[in-house]
Amino acid sequence: MSNIVSFIQGPLIWISLSIFVVGLIVRTFNLLKLTRKKEMLRFEPDQAFLSRTPLTKKQRLFRYLVFQRGSSLESNICLVLISIVFHVCLIMTPLFIHGHNVLLDTSFGISLISLPEKISDIMTKFVLISGFILFLRRLLLRRVRIISTIYDYLLLLLVLAPFLTGFMAYRHLLDYNTLIILHMFFGELILIIIPFSKFFHMIFFFVSRFMIASEHSFGTPSRTWHF
Repeated sequence: MSNIVSFIQGPLIWISLSIFVVGLIVRTFNLLKLTRKKEMLRFEPDQAFLSRTPLTKKQRLFRYLVFQRGSSLESNICLVLISIVFHVCLIMTPLFIHGHNVLLDTSFGISLISLPEKISDIMTKFVLISGFILFLRRLLLRRVRIISTIYDYLLLLLVLAPFLTGFMAYRHLLDYNTLIILHMFFGELILIIIPFSKFFHMIFFFVSRFMIASEHSFGTPSRTWHF
């Protein structure tokens, strides 16, 4: 048992980080291979009247809002807000929690801004509560349940596991050392599978929205899909 604990606290950290970084680079590169730079239309001087005036920021915002008609943003605003809270807290809490930054400072001499413990605690509760709501929605709503598999349920439970174990360890609800080991193991497991699972949408979202046209893009994307 001590060998397993030592492995989780030592080599597995570096293995998971290496797989995470290399996996993200490879998957992102493969994603970009499915796109190509947009072909800009070139006109002769006497055909300049054919060129289009670029959209203003207000026009792009209006077009984006029009695209949202009939989407979840219009039909179920509560679900959208729960999903936003879930994802924001899911990303920000591990990055800015004080305990993680202490470990970063001890190991690498670097640290990010640390949130007050009360704020981190509230954000952890938001993740657990909103994640539980999303789990129930997937389980109870027929239109969502019929497109869900065991894989989807396991991924959601895996996301919640580090937060639950960290929350319980912070309050000393069970054996602290056991909870911390489980907390580390689940966190490292998530890092390993992010590049190879649906979790990759955390990268795909930014690539598609800011770089690829026709994806409800923000700004002026420079690439299009090319299959």
